[in-house]
Amino acid sequence: MTAAVPDHRPVRASLSRAPARLLALGFVGALSLARVAHAQAPEPEPEPEPELVHEPELVHEPELVHEPVPPPRESPLYGPPYRRGLALDVAVGVALCQPALLYAGTCGRRAGGVGPSPGLALRLGGGWRFNPNWYLSGAWVRQAHRPGGSFATGTADAGMLAVRGIVPLATRAGADSRVDLGFELGLGWSQRVLLRDVAPHRLSSTGALVRPALIVDGWILADFSVGVEFATQLNFHWQHCVDDVCEAAPGAWVASELDRRWVDGFSIALRMSGLVFPRF
Repeated sequence: MTAAVPDHRPVRASLSRAPARLLALGFVGALSLARVAHAQAPEPEPEPEPELVHEPELVHEPELVHEPVPPPRESPLYGPPYRRGLALDVAVGVALCQPALLYAGTCGRRAGGVGPSPGLALRLGGGWRFNPNWYLSGAWVRQAHRPGGSFATGTADAGMLAVRGIVPLATRAGADSRVDLGFELGLGWSQRVLLRDVAPHRLSSTGALVRPALIVDGWILADFSVGVEFATQLNFHWQHCVDDVCEAAPGAWVASELDRRWVDGFSIALRMSGLVFPRF
């Protein structure tokens, strides 16, 4: 009698499904652990927001137009000329021979002599300028031209008071041109001396002086000017001296050759004038 063979198919089927169950259980366990870990993990702190830096607003101010400020009138370097106050005058130039009004003096070359030659002209003075149009001054003037002939040297020194009328010139637009045109008349006393190498050695004369002049000044600073002076020195002398002998003019020798050298002088000079105490 044959023995019965046991049926192992259910057992095999259950064994074949065992790995699938194990995988399912493992997956479920892993999910559970992940949930627990996620629940226990600390929440991340929120990142701090960046601080906002408030930059100051730029205020756009309107641009200021800086107009040039005119220099102060008190400055000696700028501004219009003062044309008032105490002034000093200096002039240096050339003195030329001119025929005298009296006693028929001459500047030409004569027989047996030499012609006249130019010399030094000087002026030193000071005065008060009352306003832009009037100036009263005192001055010492010298003309050192050689009269020629038999005379080796000749000088004429004078002291005078002078009044000057001044016209400040203007441009076409009416603005100040900083140029003054002056007409001056000087009256005073003068002495003229002529020296020779033969007797009589010294001839001199003294008397009145009349000195008209034309003066042009240009102000380069508010209190300083430079210019040109044209002046003629007319000597009206009432005393003539030969060496140490003096007599009223005309002397006995005037009709001789000597009188031909009693000449006056004409000067052209560069002048400078400064206001020491300028006034407004």
